[in-house]
Amino acid sequence: MKAPSHQLIKDVAALKQKKFRDERGLILVEGRHPIEEALRAGLKLQQAFTLADQPADSLPNVAWPMSPVVVDEAVMARLSSTSSAPPCLAVFKKPKQPAQVQGDFVLLLDGLQDPGNLGTLIRSAVAFGVDSVVLTGDSVEPTNPKVIRASAGLVFALPILECEHDALPDLFPASDWTIYTTTGVQKALPYRAVDYTGRCVIVLGNEGRGVSKDLFPDYTLQALTIPMDERVESLNVAVSGSVILAEAAARRKAKCSEAQSV
Repeated sequence: MKAPSHQLIKDVAALKQKKFRDERGLILVEGRHPIEEALRAGLKLQQAFTLADQPADSLPNVAWPMSPVVVDEAVMARLSSTSSAPPCLAVFKKPKQPAQVQGDFVLLLDGLQDPGNLGTLIRSAVAFGVDSVVLTGDSVEPTNPKVIRASAGLVFALPILECEHDALPDLFPASDWTIYTTTGVQKALPYRAVDYTGRCVIVLGNEGRGVSKDLFPDYTLQALTIPMDERVESLNVAVSGSVILAEAAARRKAKCSEAQSV
């Protein structure tokens, strides 16, 4: 087993930091399923590493575009952003983000900071048929290794657009879209009391402060509530978002079935 060069290890390990990912246009993808999703999405593989003597079911079940470098646990632990060395790790070119949202069922996340929450919501977005995800404000980057891991690589399975607040009116003309949000209690409706059909945006905000006040200043937003036991003060943003997405997906599917039966 030929050991990788010290410089290669140093360069790959540096990708755990955002500034180096941005400078080099590269991302770090760890684990079997995230690597499979990156390859299926057509991302360009730059470098791959595997641990020696790994069972086949712990490695990607797709053809590698290049032969992985086999390393020991000490080297893999240095390369990885996880507390324990993954069986495989790869470096890919950073995916290009779209210029516009795609489809008419959009999840907008404003200032989400926790990589686990973002990864979970992206996973739920894919599960419930969201067409595009939009990140605004100071949201954590979608190609953060922890986000990639939490999404099980599904971050590569749908369009994700990062933008500033002032770009939103062009993306979502008020006459074309219905905006739903979990922030705000005035005239809020239970989340099961709306149909979510047509062109809709579901907005979730920062874990602490919620949705920014200047996000859609000239729009009429429909606030949503999730009825729950009075002993529960609130739900984690990833949980509440997933609950609403599941309901929205069910309503949209039912509407589509009705239209097809006519």
